[in-house]
Amino acid sequence: MKRYFNMQEKEIYKVITADEVKMLDDIYKINQPIFWAIDIYNSHKEYLQSAKRFTLEQRYLNAIFWYFAEVNNGGHIQFFTNATGIVWQDVIDGLNHFGIKSHAKNFQKVLDYFNETIPFDRDEREKLFDSADDELDEILKNIESDFKNADKEILNFIKNNPDKFTFNGTYRSYQAW
Repeated sequence: MKRYFNMQEKEIYKVITADEVKMLDDIYKINQPIFWAIDIYNSHKEYLQSAKRFTLEQRYLNAIFWYFAEVNNGGHIQFFTNATGIVWQDVIDGLNHFGIKSHAKNFQKVLDYFNETIPFDRDEREKLFDSADDELDEILKNIESDFKNADKEILNFIKNNPDKFTFNGTYRSYQAW
C-alpha cells in the first residue's frame, strides 16, 4: 500500500529492546515502527485492528505523536479534521495514562465543547468542526500548546516502563524516490 504520492514501500526488520528503550532520547525512534504500521486512514475498526500487535502504551504513544505533530503544524482543527483525528480517544486516554495532566486537561476542553461526541469518521468530524461557533475558536486559542515539556514527561514514562515499548518484527516504511 502506498500512502503518499511518489513514495516507495520498504519492509524493515527492527528490534528495540528494553535496554535500548531506556537509552533512547527521541519519541520518534521509539514510535517509528508503530507510526508506519497503525492504519489511521480508514475506519476506526481498521485502526484498532492494525494496532493489535502493539501494547496499549505503544498505541497511545502513536496517537499522541500524531496529535503533537498536527497541532504543531496547523493546530487542533488540523488534527481533528485530518485523518489523524481518528485517534482522538487514544490521545486523551494516553495523556491521562502517561500522566500528562496539563495537556489532558486542555484536550478535554475540546471534548467537553462537543459533549465528548466527536465521531471517528473523518467526514463527520469535518462537518462537526465546520458547524462549530466562536466559542470553540476561543477555546482553541487558549489551549494551543508547547509540547516540549510533554515530550520529556512521555520519555520519562517510557523509560520507567521500557517493557511496554519494545519491538521485534517487521513493519512497512515509505521512502521518497
